[in-house]
Amino acid sequence: MTGRRRLRIGIDGRVLMHYEIRGFARYTVELFRAMREILGHEIELYSFSPEPIASEFLAHFEIEPIVFQARREILWEQVELPKQLKSQNIDLFHATANRGIPYRRVCKYVVTCHDIIDRLPEFCGAEESRVCWRKKYADFVSRQRADRYITVSNFSKQDIVRFHGVAPDRVTVIYNAASPRFFDRVQGERIGRTRSKYSLPQQYFLYLGGFDKRKNVGALIDAFAHLPNDAPPLVLAGEHKWDFACVAEKVNTLGLSNRVICPGVIDDDDLPAIYRAALALVHPSRYEGFGLQIVEAMASGLPVLASATTSLPEILGGSGLLFDPDSPISIAQQMQRILAEPDLRTLLAANGQQRARFFSWRETAEQTLGLYRQLLGRNENTAYADEPALAAPGEQRR
Repeated sequence: MTGRRRLRIGIDGRVLMHYEIRGFARYTVELFRAMREILGHEIELYSFSPEPIASEFLAHFEIEPIVFQARREILWEQVELPKQLKSQNIDLFHATANRGIPYRRVCKYVVTCHDIIDRLPEFCGAEESRVCWRKKYADFVSRQRADRYITVSNFSKQDIVRFHGVAPDRVTVIYNAASPRFFDRVQGERIGRTRSKYSLPQQYFLYLGGFDKRKNVGALIDAFAHLPNDAPPLVLAGEHKWDFACVAEKVNTLGLSNRVICPGVIDDDDLPAIYRAALALVHPSRYEGFGLQIVEAMASGLPVLASATTSLPEILGGSGLLFDPDSPISIAQQMQRILAEPDLRTLLAANGQQRARFFSWRETAEQTLGLYRQLLGRNENTAYADEPALAAPGEQRR
């Protein structure tokens, strides 16, 4: 970028106001940390939010927080935000959590829409009318004003085009990835300490995620009930909210309290050891735009069993076992194969690690930068492609 003004990129910092390394926050942190590693001081990052960014996030990457308030969130987003973007001379504003751009155009706008799950009534349920109206309006603004959508799988692209009526050429697929730390070898001593910390057994089937309706944990519990009593326990790791009470009730009703362990939230630093210690990851979700846990598990050398629905077959790329999420018998059969076929476990672990290397946060950042440059007319003298080429499952991206 010799002779050129530095890229001034704004991001929606609302997703970083409270420290929680999952979902939108993880995507935002990993993407812009990799972007900073690629360009160094040739890019200037600014976050815009009504409250300060959590200090833990500021330790992950260099960014200039711009904090300002308004009487209501919609006024913050639609009135005050464009004023701030203009005053800071921002080249491009990137909303990384499905929506969040202003209607008034003061720079280029990019929205990462991971999925449309929170607009599907079969999964999100009956929303408060104010919340539903707010999302509909924000989605309308995105359709009208976003210069480009980014999404995280070909499946999600199809959903966005169908649901929002966006032209396919306005939606670019750029995959997520697992952090490089999941590929690192974890010492046995660390695994032992992590087991002790969460009171976990030597072997276990692992579920890691939320307990809302679409995660389908109830079907996994029904499936586990079909396994022999001497099968390794099932660990259901995740925050005890949403429909967790229903999950706990089902565990008790089926008499599985001694075989199902619910350790709650797993600290982010402990995730590599949690994966490494498990027998397999079981991911029964009915709907995923990407499914980051399955890539982290594959990177960790853990066999993956997942639903044969939505984006999950695309992300697995033939490197895991698939089941019908609406059939506990189907789930149980694949779990039983993991128990009975050690050679299959070894094969899945090796193939999964190879597949996980297809996904890279550096590649994600490079493709996103390529999109920025295209929108800003800064494509010359750069190694980044205008449009990221999508590889078929099993192919290498580089």
